[in-house]
Amino acid sequence: MMLKRVSTAALTLISVMALTFGFAATSAQALNAWPVVKSGAKGVQVTTIQHLLGHARQTTDVDGSYGPNTKAKVIAFQKARGLSADGVVGAKTWGKLTPTLKRGADNKAVKALQVQLNRYGHKLDVDGKFGAGTEKAVRSFQSAKKLGVDGVVGPQTWQALIAGGTGGGGGGTSRAALAKDILNDSGITLYPLCGPSYAQPLANIRDTASGKTPRTGGGDVGTRYVTLNTSMLKFMRDYGKGNSYRVTTILGCNHSTNSAHYQGRAVDIDFANGQKINTTSAGRAMASKVRAACRAAGARSTLGPGDAGHSGHVHCAW
Repeated sequence: MMLKRVSTAALTLISVMALTFGFAATSAQALNAWPVVKSGAKGVQVTTIQHLLGHARQTTDVDGSYGPNTKAKVIAFQKARGLSADGVVGAKTWGKLTPTLKRGADNKAVKALQVQLNRYGHKLDVDGKFGAGTEKAVRSFQSAKKLGVDGVVGPQTWQALIAGGTGGGGGGTSRAALAKDILNDSGITLYPLCGPSYAQPLANIRDTASGKTPRTGGGDVGTRYVTLNTSMLKFMRDYGKGNSYRVTTILGCNHSTNSAHYQGRAVDIDFANGQKINTTSAGRAMASKVRAACRAAGARSTLGPGDAGHSGHVHCAW
C-alpha cells in the first residue's frame, strides 16, 4: 500500500503543518469574533468604545454615535498604541482598549463593562464602580458562557461580552434572548410605520422577548399569532453590531396574502448607518450593503430599490 511508503519524517512534517495551520485558523476565528465598528455606527458598541476611550484619556462625548470626534479620538488612541491609525475599531483596537478589571476598580472602563453586562439582562447602574453587584453580574455572565468564573474581566470575558459569545456567536440564541438583545441595542430603531400598535415592530420584538407570541396587524390575513423566525432575529441582532438601522415592518402593515411578513420570516429596513434607502446613488449603495448582509445571514430573498414596491426600503426574507 502507498501509505506504508510514507516516511516518518513526512508524517512528522504533515503533523506540524496541520498543527500550525490549525492554530492559525483558531487565531483568525478569534480575531473575527470582534465586531468592526466605524464612522456612522450607532448603539451600545459605540457607547462602549466612547467609555473606553475616556478611560484611555481620549475623552469624547458618550452619545452612542460614531461621529467625527469619536473617530479622531480612535485614531489618536491607535497612534499612541502603535496600531494602524484608520479610525476603525476592529480586533486589535478592541484588544488594546479593554483593560483587565476586577472588584474595587472605579473608572470609565467599568462603565463600558456595565453597559455591556446590561445587554445581557443585568440592570446595573452605569456608575463606573466595580462593586458587589457588578462582580455578581460578571460571575453570572462567565458561568453562562462557560468561562472561568473568577469575577475578573480579562480578554476572554471582554471578547465574550462585546462579540456576543465566546467564539464570535451571539449571546443567547433563543427567540426571547435574541429579542432582548435587539431591544437593548440603541442603534436599532423599531419604527411605528403603519398598522395597529400591537403589530408594529416594537410590539413584535417586545412580545417575543417576554415569551409571548407576536401578532400580525390585519391586512389580508387578519390578526394572527405568529412566531418570529430565529435566523431573522439573529440577523437583526448581529447586524446591530457595528451598524445602526431602522426597522419599519416585521408582522405589521398590509402585504400580499402569501407575504413572508405574515409568516414571521421577513423584515423591512429603510435606514442604515444614517443613510435613507432610496433610488439615489447613495441610497442604492446602502441597500446593496444591507441586502448582502441579509444574504450572508441566510436570507432566501432580498428586495430593494429597483424592485417593484421596494424603492424606499430593503426587504429580507428567510
